[in-house]
This record gives sequence, structure tokens and C-alpha cells, in this order.
Amino acid sequence: MTFPRSIVFTTVALLAACQQINLPQGHYQQLSVNPEQKPLHIALQEGKLSGFTGCNNAMGNYHIDKGELVVSQLATTMMACEPSAMDREQAFNQFLQSRPKVTIEGNTLILSKEAQQYSFNLQSD
Repeated sequence: MTFPRSIVFTTVALLAACQQINLPQGHYQQLSVNPEQKPLHIALQEGKLSGFTGCNNAMGNYHIDKGELVVSQLATTMMACEPSAMDREQAFNQFLQSRPKVTIEGNTLILSKEAQQYSFNLQSD
């Protein structure tokens, strides 16, 4: 019995979309940072996300759904910083809540959505 190519390709695509990503738990630090900015940090531990988002600290819940990072109940501390740091933080917090695609390459966590991409390296404790 042979199947039409479209059925085979659709089946492979659906199986790939259903695979869950094994997201290594731990602390991640942003790669490729402007030397005038502090690197962003993310800690992932048992469904909890926390980290430094450019000015403040953030915390919330997360899970992976179809290869996307789903962040819920994201809260931040309320320190005031330079306008550029606040703008960067707001953009990153919005990005985190936009269901970015998750890719793992060795010890590097890559979060991407359309033209935006953030790369983080898993830190050894």
C-alpha cells in the first residue's frame, strides 16, 4: 500500500510539532550583549521562570507547548532605571509572553519570534 506524498509530509510535520522539547533546567545568561548593557538572565526550574530582565527581576510560570515557551503570570519588581533600560525590559517581557519558539543547541537556549531572537548560555552552578 502506498500513501500520497501529501499525507506522508503532513504526518511527519504533525509528529514533529507534537514532540516536546527537553528544556534543561538551570540558570541562563544572555549571549551577544551590547557592552553598555547588563546581560539578561533567565532561571528555569520546575515550571517556574525567574530572572533579570534589564532593570528589574521577573518571575512567573512557564511550560512548553508545541515547541513554544508559554509564560503566564509574569510579575516584575518595580525599580526605576534609565529610559533605555526600561524600554529594553518592556520589550523583553512582551517577547517572553509572545510564545517564542524554543530551540536548544548544546548548552544554548534560543528563543525566537519572527525577526526577534535572544540566545542564552546555560551556566554551570
